[in-house]
Amino acid sequence: MTALEWLDSLQGSGIRPGLSRMRALLRRLGNPHQAVSSIIVAGTNGKGSTSATLASILEAAGYRTGIYTSPHLVDIRERWVIGGAPIDPTLLDESIWMMKGAAEASGILPTYFEALTLIAFIAFARASCELAVLEVGMGGRLDATNVVHPIAALITPIGFDHMEYLGHTLRKIAAEKAGVIHRGAVVLTSNRDEPIVSVLRKRAETFANAFHVIPAGAKVPLSPLVGDFQRDNIALAMRTAEVLASRLTRITPEAIVRGVAATRWRGRLERYVIGGKDVRVDGCHNAHAAAAIAPFIAANMGTPRTLVFGIMSDKNVGAVAAILFPLFSRIITTDPYPPRAEPALTLAKIAGEYGAEAIVEADPESAIRRALASDARSVLVAGSLYLAGAAIALLDAIREERGEKSS
Repeated sequence: MTALEWLDSLQGSGIRPGLSRMRALLRRLGNPHQAVSSIIVAGTNGKGSTSATLASILEAAGYRTGIYTSPHLVDIRERWVIGGAPIDPTLLDESIWMMKGAAEASGILPTYFEALTLIAFIAFARASCELAVLEVGMGGRLDATNVVHPIAALITPIGFDHMEYLGHTLRKIAAEKAGVIHRGAVVLTSNRDEPIVSVLRKRAETFANAFHVIPAGAKVPLSPLVGDFQRDNIALAMRTAEVLASRLTRITPEAIVRGVAATRWRGRLERYVIGGKDVRVDGCHNAHAAAAIAPFIAANMGTPRTLVFGIMSDKNVGAVAAILFPLFSRIITTDPYPPRAEPALTLAKIAGEYGAEAIVEADPESAIRRALASDARSVLVAGSLYLAGAAIALLDAIREERGEKSS
């Protein structure tokens, strides 16, 4: 059995909130999470973009930085990026075997997500990273990443998601996210709704931590990340770097601008030009994310538009559909991850209710190829990060074959 095969065997372990397993395994491993200064990023949407921007700024400032995000889109190595590149395969294997040894010695089998997080701590320490940017998986208080005592805690926009675990009101969800705030961490948020901000501020005040709310309309330099909603993510990362500059003295205004310009984060309104069509891929998987990209679609994607759509059944499918479906004249529904996906036939029935031409194509690759072969001027592939990953793998291959561009 290879290291990756053993790691993959942990899939299906489910969600088991709590930090006791993580702490016990980290002790067995010599507490590698304490070897690197950490910045933790929680929230509902925008965590990945914010994390990627901040890590890019830190790299531009000359800090060897590890960034841990989830999920991956095409290759699992995307989850751990060190010095701007996906983790070295040998380092990944070594980290997995170390974790497996700790699990066997302690008699504690981690969940899949706990294992992925342990790999981050092991690998970043072994790679002599100076800083680690950690994207929280779900919630915050009981998330596997929340074993660190970060120098900064960032909270991106909070909305309704994972309510069965986090609560059914924004205040309860915010309280779970606020659990990543620990003594000594500067706290920054791009949330501005007072009920949410008050929860975050109260937690910060418990530890007498500095607390910053990113103002609306903050000016940011040009970035590869498109969409007005990305402005807040970029501004949050920039302000974090500015605040930390007194401690991380290599950070300069010039490094911040260079880092923003060098940011790469795939599957977020990522653009391809295929056969003269404007093709965008976005992993939006909840209503908050759909609402964020809708203005960009309306303003920047020409008509007629085709949507290739697939989404997990545990999401608020109706709310996402209500935002996206009216923007498209044709909707091709698909099953990006059949065990958990809302059936394509069900999605097609919903699409018909919005007056769109509805086509069922269960296989994601077939659905995307059908959209590319249509008379659509613009194509959006959206609704799930699983679908975004499938789209990127296919469109990268097509682009390479045809010699066409992405941006």
